[in-house]
Amino acid sequence: MIAAPLVLLAALPLIDFLDDLERRAVRTLESIRHASTPEEAAAARPALRRRLEIALGRNQMPWPPKPNGRIVGTVRRNGYRIDKVVFESLPGVSVSGHLYLPEGSAARVPAILFYNGHWYEASKTLPDHQAFAIHMARSGFAVFSFDPFGQGERGVSTRDHRRVSSLLVGISQQGFAEYETQCALEYLLSRPEVDPKRIGMTGASGGGYNTWITASLDDRIRVAVPVVGTSQFALQIRFSRQVDWYRAAEHCHFIPGLITFADNHELLAMAAPRPMLVINATTDAGFVAGTVVDYGRSLYAAHGVAERFGYFNDPSAGHGYQQRKREAAYGWFLRYLMDRGDGSPSPEGSVDIAPPDAAELRCFPEGKRAAGPGMEEFARKLAAGIHSRGPANPSAFFGSEPATAPPPTLNNQSEQRLVLAVDGVAIPALLLRPAAAPKGLLVAVLDAGKETLTGDAVVRRARERGWSVLGIDPRGIGELRTDKRGWTAAVSLLAADHFVWRQAGDLLAVARAVHASPEYARTPLAWYARGDNAALASTYAIAEAARKGPAIRAYALREGFVSYRQFLDRSTSNEASYRLADKDDRERRFTAFDREIPFWYVPFDVLRVFDLPELLATSPASGLVLHPIDGDWNRMNPVAARRLLPRKAAVVETERELAERLLP
Repeated sequence: MIAAPLVLLAALPLIDFLDDLERRAVRTLESIRHASTPEEAAAARPALRRRLEIALGRNQMPWPPKPNGRIVGTVRRNGYRIDKVVFESLPGVSVSGHLYLPEGSAARVPAILFYNGHWYEASKTLPDHQAFAIHMARSGFAVFSFDPFGQGERGVSTRDHRRVSSLLVGISQQGFAEYETQCALEYLLSRPEVDPKRIGMTGASGGGYNTWITASLDDRIRVAVPVVGTSQFALQIRFSRQVDWYRAAEHCHFIPGLITFADNHELLAMAAPRPMLVINATTDAGFVAGTVVDYGRSLYAAHGVAERFGYFNDPSAGHGYQQRKREAAYGWFLRYLMDRGDGSPSPEGSVDIAPPDAAELRCFPEGKRAAGPGMEEFARKLAAGIHSRGPANPSAFFGSEPATAPPPTLNNQSEQRLVLAVDGVAIPALLLRPAAAPKGLLVAVLDAGKETLTGDAVVRRARERGWSVLGIDPRGIGELRTDKRGWTAAVSLLAADHFVWRQAGDLLAVARAVHASPEYARTPLAWYARGDNAALASTYAIAEAARKGPAIRAYALREGFVSYRQFLDRSTSNEASYRLADKDDRERRFTAFDREIPFWYVPFDVLRVFDLPELLATSPASGLVLHPIDGDWNRMNPVAARRLLPRKAAVVETERELAERLLP
């Protein structure tokens, strides 16, 4: 929720920024035209796949995948065996997997790629997942089940599911997941026991979502059964707002810009007309299929293969891959990979499930092998080879111009509270005037909010010098602070609507409107930002003001980052992020335990276009930087900071020097 406002915003015909974000996301989804015929689906598929691959960062990965899989042991059971497999995904990153194979088959068998969703501690050895693989192996299928990063034998690490630094180089979290899936698929296809023309895929929750992504991109997946991972995205966005999208603890669902070109309908259309069974649960509010099911039925009927699309809703159990869901999947795979039965649920019978921590199932007997160091190292090496192509134009990069605000009605009071409409969102501000005619206008944005203006020494200096001070609370700061930061960041990323750029737009709109008033139109304008969020948003605003005004004479950025690359170079924090948990502690999953970089600070693939110093270099204003911070949130050495900044920006070492030079 947005904190209780200090001015009566509710009396105005305006909306809060969370409502605005949700409405814009829903409108974006509603603008997508779903293919309704086979011809339309075929025509749309190549462009959709290209856009999805870019959003995943698939082509940033080592390609083609070379998993170099090897068998490290075999467990023999009644009617099947388990080959314990280790393969490589990213350089130096080992993946543990179990390949279940039927005993006694002389011919190549159909195979199922099983992506384990977010069941952290057990992962591939979760009893429900074991039961699926055992039953299918006894039914004549090969099943390859592997541990995703941060799970199972790779160690319980929630941070491995939200490594935001890779966004800077154009790789989303689901991009990592999809790449490891491709590595697993390559290994599965390399096995002589497997029929490469009869490959299916399934998984629950994040595994169901991953099944959608892989099936939409890869025609080698002949049959897909996504389980509790299907949703109409607008319904998911609306529901997840209540729970802050589970504090955005797992980023696999947050594909940059996805909802600008695809709903779940498009994922389905990319996979059609290959057989598809959607399995959901009645009590699973986070995954509601909505119109996806009717759309699937209609599209497959248009293809002339209505029977190849199925829907099974389990009223008996919620989120997971419980027995009734498994039985529905068994029947579907039997029908379309073995030509047995009619696709209806097939009974499971008894299965001999081993304890999830059974020693004989371990692929890494020497201990856990965390993925985090390899993921971060890969992102850093990729970043090292990237040189921005420019130009440093934030409007062009973010795809929108900042909004405008109507001119406010100003009075002569020493303190005036303002609320300006920026794209229909109420943005509050506080204008502090001197006793005499103002010598200038200082725009001030503080992470602590505008209500702390009078306690700031730079603001006091401005008032003593006869300047007016305009304190602005953009969305997410001060009066507009929110406890829905995870949801806000996730929806902004999905909608290709960078949140800090929206904050910059709020600041510019209010600053332009007030500075254009008769009282200030002929006075100089200076800008002061304090705090990492305020400084980042102000960097965007300063660069945009250089293009279209207002003219800023000088600016000061205090206690902020000076380069995106600091989000990658975090020696202390990264080391902390590699720590593995003893168990799947649910509360720990939602904790930013190593001073993470806030999710909403990181634009997708931005380093290919500009870095923060390049934005500041576009401004003719003189710049001052005080106490900049590094990626570990420590105060930087002034000499090191100076090397990163453009020529017109100086590093100062005291608050007094900052105030005197900003406001001489």
